[in-house]
Amino acid sequence: MGPQESETGSDKFRLLVKLSSNTPVFGCRMFPIVRVSRHLSFLQLEVPPHELTFSWYREQTSSSFDRDKVRCSVHLDMLAKMQCEECVKLNLSVKGSYHCSNSCYVDAWEKHKVYHRYAAETVSETLSNNQQEVRNIKSYGPDKYWPESDFVVGSSSDKNEKVMEPDGKIWIKVGSSKSYAPTEHDIGHRLRLECAAVDCSMGTNITPVNITVTDPVIYPPAHPPRSTIKCVWKSWNPGLEAHSSSDLTFSVLSYNILAGIYATGNRYSYCPEWALSWEYRMQNIINEIIEYDADILCLQEVQRDHFEDLLKPALAKCGYSVLYKTKTKEVYTPNQYTIDGCATFYRRDKFKEIVKYELEYDKSALPFVEKLEPELKKDGRFRLLKDNVALVVILERVKNEGSFDGNQPRICVANTHIHASEKFPDVKWFQVVSLINGLGTIANSKIPLLICGDLNSLPLSNPHSFISKGILQSVPNKETDPLGVYQYLRPRPIYKLKSAYACFFQSDGIEEQQRRKMDSETMEPIFTNFTSEFTGTLDYIFFTVNSLRLESVLELLDKEALGSGLPSPQWSSDHIALMGSFTFTLERSSYQGQRLLPYLPSPWRTAAAQ
Repeated sequence: MGPQESETGSDKFRLLVKLSSNTPVFGCRMFPIVRVSRHLSFLQLEVPPHELTFSWYREQTSSSFDRDKVRCSVHLDMLAKMQCEECVKLNLSVKGSYHCSNSCYVDAWEKHKVYHRYAAETVSETLSNNQQEVRNIKSYGPDKYWPESDFVVGSSSDKNEKVMEPDGKIWIKVGSSKSYAPTEHDIGHRLRLECAAVDCSMGTNITPVNITVTDPVIYPPAHPPRSTIKCVWKSWNPGLEAHSSSDLTFSVLSYNILAGIYATGNRYSYCPEWALSWEYRMQNIINEIIEYDADILCLQEVQRDHFEDLLKPALAKCGYSVLYKTKTKEVYTPNQYTIDGCATFYRRDKFKEIVKYELEYDKSALPFVEKLEPELKKDGRFRLLKDNVALVVILERVKNEGSFDGNQPRICVANTHIHASEKFPDVKWFQVVSLINGLGTIANSKIPLLICGDLNSLPLSNPHSFISKGILQSVPNKETDPLGVYQYLRPRPIYKLKSAYACFFQSDGIEEQQRRKMDSETMEPIFTNFTSEFTGTLDYIFFTVNSLRLESVLELLDKEALGSGLPSPQWSSDHIALMGSFTFTLERSSYQGQRLLPYLPSPWRTAAAQ
């Protein structure tokens, strides 16, 4: 079924309640959209100040909890036998809390402890009255298993408030917050949401109680784990010689997570409706990101409300700090104006922010547009003043026990999302050159550089060739460059930039299974974006090979195993995540030269960390 929407009303007012999907998913929090409005015949009346109340119920049936549904978060082919108590208390990822055995739990305990510590530090900041209360369930330590009785639905909820319908159907109350995350006891059972609008002064309902009943809660399929593949180098020399290592390795992930405003049923008709809802996709993406355990995350198409409601607090509990930059133009949705942008997360126990730079590409294009002939300015504004952005941050390694004394190494991380339309190659070129010209100043200051993002440009296209080789693959003509952007720009390439996956393709000992996922001509992945309309590589991680050495990459996916396209129930974006692990290779003496912060002129915005 499609999104569930129900409406109740009095003579004067009506209450609309809408769920993004009528199929609840285990572990994925549901956020109903609620609106109180006036009937057309009473438009002169003001809706009185009111509060919304919520009650969630689970249908009571004679069936037992299906223990074959919940799987271990580590060994996906094994049934879950135990759940981490602290993960439940701290409201961490539900899926990540289940284990199949005592040894499985013990092996994962060190990672659990880290997440528990981070979550305990942030939980007081994220708790609010709008948050679901801690579930009254039994949780067990490493030496205990779920007893059989705990799998019986209702066995621990008989004392909860109940509602009985005239036909004798019984509903057990499971929550009283606006949102609700289905638990293991809800699997296979319908949920019921009762919502009311209560007059603040009178304490009476201004509309009848709205009742919404869902389909049975489902347990989603797990995506296959992706392993990291180590690079084997007989000598590290992909064009430039490396220096001695500082023995510091870190990992960087780049991922276009598909903003909810673009994830429509019309566009992705092959994806089940429940798997396309933003609640499911966001939780699934969060689980996926946590599994990769990267030190730096560069995410694109991060929708502002989803960032604030779910992504930021969830990753804060995993020890990440974040910088966020929205695009410059909001988009209207049926419920509100919203916008997406780029978010860069970093582990706060490994790095600290030194300075942040922001680039709005429409501002970088404005001087060129203003110089156009009058008859070209309208077209110039339409073509070049796009709302794409770049977010750049210089991070410094956090000194900790065991690290050497003196200055710590720094890294510059650029996160960007270039304009998408293939009809405007001049716009892509303009944006990429604007970014690289600014980053060149940073690269010249001896700070290692990473460029991550969705360039919306194929391998060997001009944007890709300019970054990776410092050249143009083809000279623009009147058709591809009607405004003369090529003549206006003064590109300053950074010749030491290489693509992480192209470097991996050149490493020694690549297995045939991995090699067939790469294009032998471009040396890039065969695809990073896969839909029913397009298959190709648009996403990249570039790095300066004179200051960083590639250690490993995240394995690529087999197209044949992905069905009709992405997103899907297993993978919740139409792009795949890319990840590389790197080691600093500059001599320690060079770290002193990184102390002077590079100055980037307008239209770049600069903000030093407090």
